[in-house]
Amino acid sequence: MKITKSFIVMLVFAILLTTSVVTAQDEKELYDMVEITYMLPKIGMEKAFENSVKAHNEKYHKEGVFKASLDNIITGKETGWYVWIMGPCTFTDLDNRPNDDAHMSDWDKNISPKVAKYGRNEFWRYNKKLSYRGDTSDSPKYENIWFVDVKKGQNYKFKEFLEKVKAAYEKKGEGNFNIYNNQFTEGNGRDVAIVWAFDTWSEMDEDDGGIKKSFEEIYGEGSWDNALKDWEASTEVINSQVWRIGVN
Repeated sequence: MKITKSFIVMLVFAILLTTSVVTAQDEKELYDMVEITYMLPKIGMEKAFENSVKAHNEKYHKEGVFKASLDNIITGKETGWYVWIMGPCTFTDLDNRPNDDAHMSDWDKNISPKVAKYGRNEFWRYNKKLSYRGDTSDSPKYENIWFVDVKKGQNYKFKEFLEKVKAAYEKKGEGNFNIYNNQFTEGNGRDVAIVWAFDTWSEMDEDDGGIKKSFEEIYGEGSWDNALKDWEASTEVINSQVWRIGVN
């Protein structure tokens, strides 16, 4: 077979096309997402509610992509609410979620009677490219979560800020900085969630996350204050909460 220049070009193109398709499939499949459901238990039934959720999770959500846990909001307007968290999973996984009669009956019989009100149900996808998972313990006690309303048309500036903050964390070599994107934005100011896990309240005394020094070593003196101006220019409202992790 005579190998011509045009044949080589076609072969290289075919290889590149195949590689890009495989890469696209990997990016589609390899991501982490959590489903969260807000619930407010009836007054005086908080502990019974926790125990019922724990029993349900042990029976139907103990492991795998449908593994679930329960967190408690302890600061802000939603103090006293609980958040049921399932995942990490993908949208494809949801097609096979446990929805049999026994599963639904267990929830309706043992949990729903203890719930005063159900709140929002959301899907949050972990943004690996903008996150830094450093020295977080395997079982942190709390999470400081900022729900951010990004200004219209300012996503690029907001992303640039997050990229710089991640670089500062990487230079420092400790701490954690995790970004999640809401998969169904509703215009309610919950576009992006920034999450810091921590074990002791003393960690909250570092207003800049302890990264200002590292940030300015990378971008120069005064760069942190300028970055904060970009933050203010690209965001609207910030709703900050602390969640107690794994109450059940």
